[in-house]
Amino acid sequence: MAIVKAIYEDGVFKPKEPVQLEEHTEVEVSLPTAAVASATDDPTGWKAMREFIGLAGDAGEPGESNAAEEHDAIIYGPR
Repeated sequence: MAIVKAIYEDGVFKPKEPVQLEEHTEVEVSLPTAAVASATDDPTGWKAMREFIGLAGDAGEPGESNAAEEHDAIIYGPR
């Protein structure tokens, strides 16, 4: 087993020094726990989307929404 230091850039692990491997050789990469993004980072954007959806629900009576009419105020805040 060999340890190869690499930089993660543009979605690709790039070795810091040349390695002697045949093209398309499959390797296994171990990452330190601190390098892995946590779930609270919201990589998919769903947390932000849920917060945005909640904004439109706050307008008017329950079951009503004026999100189309108040689009700019909801997105950018009141003027």
